[in-house]
Amino acid sequence: MNNLQLRNGKISIHEPLEVIDPKHPEEIFDRDILERRNLARRILDRLREENCPRALGIYGGWGTGKTSLLNLLEQLNKKLPGQEAKELCLISIDAWKYESGEGLLLPVVVKLKSLVGDGDLPDVWKVIVKRVLMTTALSVTDALLKKFLDLDRKQIKETHEEVESRDRDGDYKSVLQKWELQSDEIANTEDAFKKLIEVIREKQQCRSVIICIDNLDRCSPDNVVRLLESVKVFFNVPNCTWVFAMDSEVIANYINHKYEGARMDGNSYLDKIIPEQYHLSLSSGIDRQKIVNLLRFAADTDRLELDERNIPQLPRVLVPRRLIKSAAKLSEFYRLPNRDMTKISKLLVFNLALLYHAWPGFYQRFSSDSETHIRGILDNFFPLETVALAKEMPDHAAVAVNLLPLLRDYVEDQDLAYFLKTAFSEYPTHRTNFVIQLIDGIRGLRETGLP
Repeated sequence: MNNLQLRNGKISIHEPLEVIDPKHPEEIFDRDILERRNLARRILDRLREENCPRALGIYGGWGTGKTSLLNLLEQLNKKLPGQEAKELCLISIDAWKYESGEGLLLPVVVKLKSLVGDGDLPDVWKVIVKRVLMTTALSVTDALLKKFLDLDRKQIKETHEEVESRDRDGDYKSVLQKWELQSDEIANTEDAFKKLIEVIREKQQCRSVIICIDNLDRCSPDNVVRLLESVKVFFNVPNCTWVFAMDSEVIANYINHKYEGARMDGNSYLDKIIPEQYHLSLSSGIDRQKIVNLLRFAADTDRLELDERNIPQLPRVLVPRRLIKSAAKLSEFYRLPNRDMTKISKLLVFNLALLYHAWPGFYQRFSSDSETHIRGILDNFFPLETVALAKEMPDHAAVAVNLLPLLRDYVEDQDLAYFLKTAFSEYPTHRTNFVIQLIDGIRGLRETGLP
């Protein structure tokens, strides 16, 4: 797989696609096995359209390639010819990187300031940083304000404590005054951000500024909701689009938790503020050859004989990172000393590794060198088949009632049940031989580091 190797050595199969050698940025496209660049190109075209909304979502679960897609987006933008390449100014923020820092909005402000330069727009920065202070409960230190923004707290006329002191005054006049003041604050913040974007456009000679927020779903619920609530005031600013790469289900659950009891639906909330979404997914039918290429790359061989149609078609399973890790374990399994490659099928080993990466807790419960133990677990998921076999083969009748207890979460997990019935479909008709193969696979995978 020479076209998938760097000049200075092999590439880690577990890292997102990124430009590693600045002298050869085009190599990122050579490593784009799933051809995500096609989706990145469509998103880039959409960002350049006049009627593009102010917020877009790139949705996908853990390991689906959201970071890789953002990196491809950036490189495709740089490859555009002439003036087209200058139409968009893309900046990326890894929200998770700043999770333990001083608030998620501050790195956005710092990044934007780097595009403007030092000493410019002091009044604008005062207004915007006040917004930061309001949304981080003054966790931003004076040292950070001075270091990154050349401001100190005294330059900001109204602080978070003063707002809270107004909250404690409950008469209707103070409430009205507070509402009027907050309305003015929002308007002033929006005007300041408009001015900031215009200056960036002028200095960067671009038509639009694209702010990409990555890994938001890895941050704490409070920080995520706080960021969304603090930046939505900027969504009306022209010539600026926010792109959020995240697991929408995780974020929706965060919102539901935040507004529990208020009849707030997290998905509806996201649809309101992020009106257009692009989903990352795989289908063993539509993306068959891409999956084959991905598995061969991960297993480091062009001779991998693995029919991807036998991989259970479940969103939880068809995740690039899980497929890569499972194929890598398969390759490692057959490199073990004295490993008989004819004794157990590659598909069975792969499915065992995939079972671990999709349901690690269940795999640890399942992993054993005891035939009775494995049968006791599988019979929870093959009850009808077990009863039918027991009637035909009395010597196996005792197995049907020797079920090992499992957590309800596993027993009622329909995806897990479907996976087991698909991946281990031979179990009901070849119980003894199949379980022996499972044990052999589990023992080998344990030598590779699985539990």
